[in-house]
Amino acid sequence: MDEQPFDFTTAKTVTGFTLEQVVTEMQKPLPASAYKPVPGASDLTDIDPAYLTEVATKTFGPIGFGWWYDFAPADLTITAEARTAKSGREYTVYTASLHKLIVRYRLIDANGKVLISEPITATGGNDNEVESYAVRGALTNAIGAAFAKLTWQLPVYKGQLSHRNAATFGDNGKKADPKPSVRATPAKTTADPAPAASADNGHDAELTALLNYVIPPAIQSKHAGKKLSEVSAQVLEWYATKMAVTTPESQALKDKAAALLALQLQPA
Repeated sequence: MDEQPFDFTTAKTVTGFTLEQVVTEMQKPLPASAYKPVPGASDLTDIDPAYLTEVATKTFGPIGFGWWYDFAPADLTITAEARTAKSGREYTVYTASLHKLIVRYRLIDANGKVLISEPITATGGNDNEVESYAVRGALTNAIGAAFAKLTWQLPVYKGQLSHRNAATFGDNGKKADPKPSVRATPAKTTADPAPAASADNGHDAELTALLNYVIPPAIQSKHAGKKLSEVSAQVLEWYATKMAVTTPESQALKDKAAALLALQLQPA
């Protein structure tokens, strides 16, 4: 007896999403905080990779079972380049290039028959002063490129959604409360963070944007991934005045920190 073919009409992921639902989930707008300008190119939008892991796990299932990726060691190359900063400090930048990464996912039909997808291939690259961070960045970049072929955040790539309109795009805009909320002044703590700002005028709107700026993961700091509003005034001042600029990310952080310090000194 011939083996029963896989029934694509009833195919679902291991978490129960149909193929049509997968496409819908991949394109849904994320919280506004997931979008940020690319350092050095404020007209381009970067997407926090943590959200891809969350959505992929929800849609396909745990990595290693519902979906997974693989690459051959020979497809990963790492080069090192010695550079000199304006301050005279010498440092090394590692560039990791992943020439081929493969992503696959698992489907199950109504009869319990399992199908493994065809490979979704992509490339990725990243550079950093820390070699392991450069490799991790290249890997993250390639995984994002692979999922982009599954329509991951398609509105961003089509130019419809960006960090500039994320707060009002699609469902994010529907969730916005048109009524002004009553703000309570938080008590100061020992490690006094930068003060919170309202959005009552242009000064406060700009201040709020700077307070919500996320310190890039590529920055070698225990505060990487935090918002500027979550670090102390001493750390903020160090970023603005003493931190050496060695990468576009560090230059962007220095500029944001300096702008935030300047705005905090201005009257609202």
